[in-house]
Amino acid sequence: MSTLKQENLEAPKITETPKMPNMKASPLPEPSMELSGETSADNKTYSRRILLHCTTDASKLAAGQFLKISDAERIFRPDFAVANETDKKDLENCDLSRGIVSQVEVLSVYSNCDKPIVMGLKLFQRPDSTQAASTNDLKISNTAGWLYSIAANKLGEHASHGRAGVTNIFSIMPFERTRVSGETGQVVYSPSNLIGNRYISQYGSYNWRSLWDGIVQFPNEDFYYLDKNHIVISIVKRNWELLGIPIEQELPREGRYYRIDSKVCDRVISELYDNVISKIPFTKWSQMGAVFSSDHVDETSDKEYNISVELKVSFSYPGLNDLQQ
Repeated sequence: MSTLKQENLEAPKITETPKMPNMKASPLPEPSMELSGETSADNKTYSRRILLHCTTDASKLAAGQFLKISDAERIFRPDFAVANETDKKDLENCDLSRGIVSQVEVLSVYSNCDKPIVMGLKLFQRPDSTQAASTNDLKISNTAGWLYSIAANKLGEHASHGRAGVTNIFSIMPFERTRVSGETGQVVYSPSNLIGNRYISQYGSYNWRSLWDGIVQFPNEDFYYLDKNHIVISIVKRNWELLGIPIEQELPREGRYYRIDSKVCDRVISELYDNVISKIPFTKWSQMGAVFSSDHVDETSDKEYNISVELKVSFSYPGLNDLQQ
């Protein structure tokens, strides 16, 4: 269980990424290329129970009280103590600073506030940056249904299920005291249209930078040299008729590199990134937090409020299928 601290919600900085080469070939409609001819097992699912608690007031609730989950990367890490040597070796190649949240359940709630409160989670980040992403950016649907709240301002009333990268997931009623019985809580988030498990498992560890690792570019030339084990080579092999490159008939240069037309390589990387990698709803643990807000409180009141929510968060890491907790 974590100790939580209250912080101001600041706009995260965007990290720079390598510029994409100029594309002369038009991208094909999705899905245009076979990314994988293999199937893989579902990713191993982990779960953590987290208690969120804050002491706040009306003005902070009106603005949105943000709570950061301290030491979240440690909380969400797999338990190495029960992992075998093979699993530990696999974990060395995984980015454990982020994961994919597959379900959020509410187990218990307490509030002494006399007005309804909306609880939101900061879950998603844009690929290759720390900038928050919304459910609209990632085209995610929620089988539990999105929670809409009505906010009033000078322009009138407006309904939304999130703001500033924070997604509404739960409403707390006035003076609510609830604890679920049994192991299953109230499911408030369960995505229904994520990228397939086999794509997440095979491509979830890539980002824009790593897609260009192992590619040798030559000035003023219309081809690249690619390492024979590069992910682009495996995709080209499966789509050689579409791309017009019977690469299986060629021998690697120096026993290691294939020569690939630069426009073909640009196209494969573009489609893989745009259609798969950028659609994976990763949660960066260090950026994860909760927001409690209310548009109904009297902002002039100096009353102090206590709010507590216990969550069960289920999640997975790409490529981890058999690791035991």
